[in-house]
Amino acid sequence: MYKLILSLLLGYLFGSLPFAVIISRLKGINIRAVGTRNPGAANVYREVGKPYGILVWILDTLKGVIPMIVANMVFHLPFLVVAATGSLAIAGHCWSIFLGFKGGKGVATMGGVTLYLFPVIFPIGALLYFWVQRTGRKPAIIYPAFLIFFASIFLFYQTNFLSPFIFYYFFPLKKWLEIILSLVVLFAVSFSANISTIKEVRETWSKR
Repeated sequence: MYKLILSLLLGYLFGSLPFAVIISRLKGINIRAVGTRNPGAANVYREVGKPYGILVWILDTLKGVIPMIVANMVFHLPFLVVAATGSLAIAGHCWSIFLGFKGGKGVATMGGVTLYLFPVIFPIGALLYFWVQRTGRKPAIIYPAFLIFFASIFLFYQTNFLSPFIFYYFFPLKKWLEIILSLVVLFAVSFSANISTIKEVRETWSKR
């Protein structure tokens, strides 16, 4: 039980580390007062500099990966607990204890969690994300993107498509129910953190 609690706590605390704020302050900039005021990699990239934005993106991605490595490889916890640890890392980024329970959008950390849980699917998710961004985040594009992502999960993991070429080192056998539950939790956390952004996008496109 203590491993479970420690893993979940580690996930949240790791996710709460505000790398965007720390790195920006080292450059003499308050990232929460410039640009979009979002303490994330994208805002750092635009307002502080490309190298620093990339560094924050890498560190925010690792915030999701490292706690899950500990939960899986050190504590040897089940798949669902590892996924829950990743979900709390995302929650920590979005509602950081070090920032008064405020934070970023959790995109990079969500990417790290997806990379660790579903390494084969990660490139598809990344391509869909950039596709949605390039289209101006149209609701008509966002919903099909989610459907494509879920279809990809099903194709690779439920039907074992291209299984001889898939890297299954971390989780050799994943049950479909566990995958669904993990994805529901991950997307629920991300959706909760981005409700205001989703409303803004819908309102913007409804006026066009």
